[in-house]
Amino acid sequence: MLLLRIVSIVCGLLALFGIRWAYVTYIVVALLYFPLLVGFQFHPTACQLTLRPDLAMQALTNWGHIVLFGIFFVMTMAQFRKRTPAAFAWSALIVLVMGALVEIAEGATGARNCRLRDLVPDGAGAVLGIVLVAAVGRMR
Repeated sequence: MLLLRIVSIVCGLLALFGIRWAYVTYIVVALLYFPLLVGFQFHPTACQLTLRPDLAMQALTNWGHIVLFGIFFVMTMAQFRKRTPAAFAWSALIVLVMGALVEIAEGATGARNCRLRDLVPDGAGAVLGIVLVAAVGRMR
């Protein structure tokens, strides 16, 4: 698992500079994390699809997801040559899809809880990423 974390960190840093193979490797490693965590012994659990305002607000306390998916948004934006509205939209969509894939992987392996409400902090991370990229763009 230590090697996996090292590869993830190195690829994540390289992806921030727009290196596409590192970005793809980062995604693959991130999605392989859950099957590796359980030794590929899958014990699927049902996803919790309940999404109420109180659960969404509670989910927004998950700072880990917000920060990680904010960084993932910045990594994703780095893969686009220009900072266009379409690039921002595609990056936000990719962040949400990655969040959904993480939730599915959690549910498929039984390693953690698969919850629809966990997409709320992922979306907040995308918003954080948008603000960061826009702010850096303004400074230039």
